[in-house]
Amino acid sequence: MITWPALIKHDGEDELIYISSLIEWQNDEEMLLYIFTDRDVLIDSAGKVFSLSVLQADINSNDYLAVASVDNMVELVRDHAAIARQCCIEKINCQTTRQAVELVKDLTD
Repeated sequence: MITWPALIKHDGEDELIYISSLIEWQNDEEMLLYIFTDRDVLIDSAGKVFSLSVLQADINSNDYLAVASVDNMVELVRDHAAIARQCCIEKINCQTTRQAVELVKDLTD
C-alpha cells in the first residue's frame, strides 16, 4: 500500500513530481495516459519504491521493488533542486523520507 504523499521519478530524469494523494494522481489525465517504462518509479513517504508500470495496471498493488534510504532520498532531492536552480543544494538534508518528499513540494511551490 502506498503511503501518500509520494514522488514520481522518471528514468534518466532528475526532476521529481510531487503527488499529494491517490485522488490527485487519478485526477491527472496526463499522468493516466503516460506510458511508463519499467524503470519509472513512485517513491512513497515511507521510502517504498514502486514500479509505475505495475501501479498503472493495478493501483492497489502492494509489490514494491525496494526501500529508499534517507541518504538516497536526499541525493534525489538535491538533484531535483539543482535542475530547479535552487541555491545551496549541498545544505539540503532530511531526517526522514517523509521530510524529503515534503521538501520537493516546498521546492516546487
